[in-house]
Amino acid sequence: MDSLSSTVARHRVLYPRPILAMPDILMIDLPAEFHSASLPLGNYHPILIETVAEHRELEAWLDEKREVPSSPDLLDSRPSALLADYITVAHYGPPFEGWPYVLLCHWPPDLAAAAPKELRIFTRGAYTTDLYRDRDRLERESDRLLLLLRRRLTARVEIILPDWSAPPGSTHH
Repeated sequence: MDSLSSTVARHRVLYPRPILAMPDILMIDLPAEFHSASLPLGNYHPILIETVAEHRELEAWLDEKREVPSSPDLLDSRPSALLADYITVAHYGPPFEGWPYVLLCHWPPDLAAAAPKELRIFTRGAYTTDLYRDRDRLERESDRLLLLLRRRLTARVEIILPDWSAPPGSTHH
């Protein structure tokens, strides 16, 4: 018997929240035998953590002994406890070299409810998450998303950018 901490989730790092109204992200780099085209970048499983209690619960769950490895999805379908009155777009930089960049969007309940449930595009009923291997790609895709939102929605959008995202003279986030 092994725990997920010693099998599926043995390589993981925490991406701290950029503001209190956004979650932390526990990023798991799954071992090669668990890679899949359905996973972000083929090998990552991001877990959105909204509270300290959830973080403790998740770590205890990952440390439980199991007969067989399973998906580290304890919190994925749990409803979000963080409220959003508008679309919040946040960039998360990797805490260590070699880890992905994250574009996380927190959607208000009315917009999240408009998507067909069978698409299952929202984690925790409120978030979309995209991972990128480099910062340039994150910034290009973020620009593209913001352009689409400006064209199609009259909804308010807040953009949360990290310290590294606005080099002097750059037009990038």
